[in-house]
Amino acid sequence: MSGYINNLLARMSDRTYSEHKIKGSGLTEIKYTTSTNAIEEARNLSNSQLGAGLFVMIEQAKDKESKNNLYFILGSIATNTKDENITRFLISRLSVEKDKTILVTILSPLGELYKPATIDLSPIIKCTDSKNWHVRGKAYEALTNSEIDAEGFLGGKLKLTQNNDDIQYLLWAITYVATSKSRAIIEKFLKSRQQSIKGAAENALVILLIREGYDFNEIARISRSPLTGVERLNERIAFFTRRPLAF
Repeated sequence: MSGYINNLLARMSDRTYSEHKIKGSGLTEIKYTTSTNAIEEARNLSNSQLGAGLFVMIEQAKDKESKNNLYFILGSIATNTKDENITRFLISRLSVEKDKTILVTILSPLGELYKPATIDLSPIIKCTDSKNWHVRGKAYEALTNSEIDAEGFLGGKLKLTQNNDDIQYLLWAITYVATSKSRAIIEKFLKSRQQSIKGAAENALVILLIREGYDFNEIARISRSPLTGVERLNERIAFFTRRPLAF
């Protein structure tokens, strides 16, 4: 298995164009780099048996790019298999790694992965205080789909922060877990002059109200969103919900 992973790593770092091309009528010829194809291959891996070997390779890796790619491979496997041991390993590595790019790579898949009460989430919580806004943002989302009170934590941050980057990330994250308890703090940002924040607040409120069983026309009125937008978000309600069975 290590032979395959080493080969995949080499291809993920290869920026030369491969022979794979796509031609369409009236379209410009498209060339893909070897790296692009390899990253897509890694993204679709679903063999959890690769996990143990990847743990060792990550712990021994010295080169930043290789280590980052190894985390990407492992995170992709975790996303596709929902393997709890891999999830646990990724979270534990947040206390080891210091590079912001690597931390973002580790954090990125964690929001989709269920984290039972037996997993210590303190490494994720610590990342929410990172000096890097991208690390903080990914950490906020990583707290969703867990047994802790992510809604309360994220809502508390929203009440205190004045950082627009944080506000937007927090609104995106709280969308996955929001209940009526978060309605007031979300509605506050409907008045934001920054369109990205206002839009994030509208989406969060619509998703919250859909979960609460409100009529679609009433949701459109309250959130100031078009009815078609409400209907579109309703079609994706399962995607926007990361609340464990305890809720």
